[in-house]
Amino acid sequence: MKCLSTFYTALYVAASTSVVSAQDFSGSGEIHIINSTDFGSATPAESIGCLDVNGAFTTSLDSGCATFTRLAQSPGTVSTDAGNCSFTDASQPANTDNPYGANSYAWHCRPDFAAAATDSLYTVKGFNYPFLCHGDINCYYDVKNNMISRNGTAPVWGYVWGSRQTTIPAGHSQVLWYWKQTSTDAAASGES
Repeated sequence: MKCLSTFYTALYVAASTSVVSAQDFSGSGEIHIINSTDFGSATPAESIGCLDVNGAFTTSLDSGCATFTRLAQSPGTVSTDAGNCSFTDASQPANTDNPYGANSYAWHCRPDFAAAATDSLYTVKGFNYPFLCHGDINCYYDVKNNMISRNGTAPVWGYVWGSRQTTIPAGHSQVLWYWKQTSTDAAASGES
């Protein structure tokens, strides 16, 4: 019995002192836009910008990247100083270049949004880096090409597709979101 107890103690110590895995999505961090359509080969070096405090895409990596904080418990949503972030804000532009985009609103953060499970983000064990997904394994996002090469901010939508739009719309790019962790301190409770 003592041998079994020693084994479990050793296992607990090993687990509690292990190095953070590549898929760690906790605490606070920046969300970078990665110009890639393959999360198997994509790297953070392919970053073309990040999300700002309102949740918009910006190419200003030096001063425009917001700090997002992930709730430690359910619903696992993220927020910035501007508030909780969501794809459900109908006041934001819809992705009208996509036939399925009429109800696909740009990601946006604002103080009057309550954290909801439908807004949660997660990463998938096995990714080389903590690329962020939402919904039913939706791990790609949509930005307009003309926004990638200019300064300022632009909307980012979830990537939606179907039989009428099997690829990214013309004039858009399919991108990934990468979690660049800046702190392991997580929001303990409530909305952030």
